[in-house]
Amino acid sequence: MMNSFFQTLVHPDHIKYTTTLTPFGLWEWVIMPMGMQNLPATHQRCITVALKDYIGKICHVYLDDIIIWSNSLAEHQMNVALILEVLQKAELYCSTKKSTLFTMEIDFLSHHISA
Repeated sequence: MMNSFFQTLVHPDHIKYTTTLTPFGLWEWVIMPMGMQNLPATHQRCITVALKDYIGKICHVYLDDIIIWSNSLAEHQMNVALILEVLQKAELYCSTKKSTLFTMEIDFLSHHISA
């Protein structure tokens, strides 16, 4: 995913707790800054909720890593398009630089996955 943690919004009631003093005055974060204690869990929940209907069926998710699998090339094209569409509706976006598409093997969470 592209800058995945920065795609996670701070709850409006909690913005006041992110205040930082700068030379230009006070700054409040509206997106989750790196280092916030609950950032990984909050981001994981956002992605899990968005992809809940597909996890375990055509994809697995861990933080900002998503793996999509299929039995054929045609099915894979449909699955990738479906996951990208669901992510877009949830306003979560992927990076083309970080994406590996249509491969027969991949490393995912320190596991080598192949046929």
